[in-house]
Amino acid sequence: MMFQARGLRYAKTRENQADGPRNWSSFMPNSRPKRSPRTRRGPEVRQRLERSRDRVRARRQQARQREQRITAAVKQYITAWEAITVCEATRDGEVEALRQQITRVQERAAEQIAAHRAQQALAAATIRDQGQTDDDVAELLEISTKQARQLITAARANTDTTAEAPLPSNSADEAVPLPEVGAGASLRPSPSSPAADSEGAEADGRQRTP
Repeated sequence: MMFQARGLRYAKTRENQADGPRNWSSFMPNSRPKRSPRTRRGPEVRQRLERSRDRVRARRQQARQREQRITAAVKQYITAWEAITVCEATRDGEVEALRQQITRVQERAAEQIAAHRAQQALAAATIRDQGQTDDDVAELLEISTKQARQLITAARANTDTTAEAPLPSNSADEAVPLPEVGAGASLRPSPSSPAADSEGAEADGRQRTP
């Protein structure tokens, strides 16, 4: 009987050793805690939770809308900035072209005005060379005596400069063409006669007399 009991214990021990971890796992404690039974929430709790979720969703929607509006505003600003840059470049180019055009117009007008004034001076000198006094020239041209004298002086200076210009070496025998003037006009002032000088002196005396 004793040997039979020992044999049963030995067989049981061998069976446990053969089973190995499969039998020992039943004795190991479970690492995951057991899930507590789900409790039912009351209707007020569910309503408050639902309202909280709605507020969170509404805030997220508002944040997305604000971000979209900000992005659109930034895009609008940059687009306007680019348009302004193009307008300024176009304006500067057109203004520069107009300034160059104005400069050319002014230069052309100045040249034409200078030529016309030279003709006026030549006309005044021509009248003076015909034995007229400065007062007579001023009266005929309806200008002041000072202006008449300035025109005559300018014409004589221009004539002297033209006369003093050297002739070309290859055309010494050719006549130098003279500027065109009116019929009967003289390029060089004729020597003033004593009578003309006396008339001019009398005219100057009349001007100085109060």
